[in-house]
Amino acid sequence: MAQPKRVNSLIRGLEILESFTPTEARLSLQELSNKTGLPKTTVHRFLKTLLAMNYVTLDPRTRAYSLAPRVMALGFSVLSGMSLREAAMPFMEALSRDTAQNVNLAILDRTDMLFVERITVQRILNTNLYVGSRLNCYVTAVGRAFIAFLSRDAYEQLLSALLKDKEAAAFIGRRGEKLDAILDEVRSRGFAYNDDEWVRGLRAIAAPIFNARGDVEASLSMSFISQLVSLEEMFEKYVPRLRETANRISTVIGFDGSSRYLR
Repeated sequence: MAQPKRVNSLIRGLEILESFTPTEARLSLQELSNKTGLPKTTVHRFLKTLLAMNYVTLDPRTRAYSLAPRVMALGFSVLSGMSLREAAMPFMEALSRDTAQNVNLAILDRTDMLFVERITVQRILNTNLYVGSRLNCYVTAVGRAFIAFLSRDAYEQLLSALLKDKEAAAFIGRRGEKLDAILDEVRSRGFAYNDDEWVRGLRAIAAPIFNARGDVEASLSMSFISQLVSLEEMFEKYVPRLRETANRISTVIGFDGSSRYLR
């Protein structure tokens, strides 16, 4: 089947919008040109359109651009339409209430885990997570619990993208062999964890959520301050509750327990 024709102008406009991140929320024309690889004149032309449509704003004093609330409205429209979120919410609330811990729901977006829902009951130092936050998929528990259960084709595509990132490649191995070993353990356990790997003083657990097709749909996670919750306590007290909750959410969205990726 022939590939649909791509609209280059639309792609360029989206690349400009995607250049903004939580850590780079304000960018100059030159910075946007550098990040997208587009000439300044081209970027400026697209920015004029985005300004007119209220997707970006311009600070007249600093001449820095930033995303406008209209972009946020698009994101929340997507989130509000996700049946997964609605199905997971009561189970997440129950888990958080019963354990007095934060609970997160995330999905894979390219090579990042995108947080689509959070139940927060306590502030964890050194983290600033919110709905819309992104974490890498190879160091974090929330990411490992997801990518361990991808189909072979999907995982190979992800691995190819990760190996193009020098920082990721240094962690997962030149051919991904270090990550493969970690994910084998995740599949064997049925859940993922990390201990001081992502943020020092923080440990986390995560479990996969499967859909009606038996494909991994999301990852459910909990994070703990290492000084307050030991590794043994995390495994014995919280892992069973987390896995039970993930299984219940999977059942609600149609999973019958027969995933070819679940061992």
